[in-house]
Amino acid sequence: MTRKKQPGLVGLQVAFPQARFFHLDRRDLDYIVDVLNRKPQGGLSPYAEALTRLMERLKQCGGNLKKMMDGDPKLAKTVAKVCVTRWMVEPETNRTAYLVPQPSWRQIKKRKLTPGQVDEMRPERFAALLFHVGTLNPEWEKLAGPCARCGRYYIKKRASQKVYCSRRCGNAATAVERTRQKLKQERNEKLKQAGAALRKWRKARTEEPWKTFVSRKTGIDLRFLTRHQTELQPPKKGR
Repeated sequence: MTRKKQPGLVGLQVAFPQARFFHLDRRDLDYIVDVLNRKPQGGLSPYAEALTRLMERLKQCGGNLKKMMDGDPKLAKTVAKVCVTRWMVEPETNRTAYLVPQPSWRQIKKRKLTPGQVDEMRPERFAALLFHVGTLNPEWEKLAGPCARCGRYYIKKRASQKVYCSRRCGNAATAVERTRQKLKQERNEKLKQAGAALRKWRKARTEEPWKTFVSRKTGIDLRFLTRHQTELQPPKKGR
């Protein structure tokens, strides 16, 4: 089945140089991902934080938009108001028309009380705008994250890509897990050997401290025995 091509915004920026229009294609999703991952000076930007909260709330609702909006009528009203549509004639044919999403800046910006009276975007309203546009995008389902390794949001390259943003992160996480499992296995094996040697120490006719005895018999480092003394629970001599 051939997907219907989204109408191009030919000439719109020329006709409306001060306006901003959304395309409802990969460009919008790329921008949304960029906002979600924006971390100036080591921390998330206010816009990333606000948009992340919406994404997390949607995830908590199992991806069900209706459930999310029904559960928060105030949010539903905000999301509906921050974006408007402009009726445009198709420039290539001049015979058909389409709707182009456009921000409602009156709802998104606020005037900051400074000598210059600067307009400043409200993070929650701007996040609602991007959420509004994102949910209209035909590829919305491809937006995923955060990555289980690096914490970044991403656009899925395949349907099965649900945990990591890239093969690099997936391979790195697998390597870390293998190392963790190997260390756990080695630790358990040492505890097993130490436990067996400890039982021998209890029956042996020796005044040697249990740690020294166990270390000499097994080759296990004294520091390991000290760290895991609670787990080993060494019995008192002769009991």
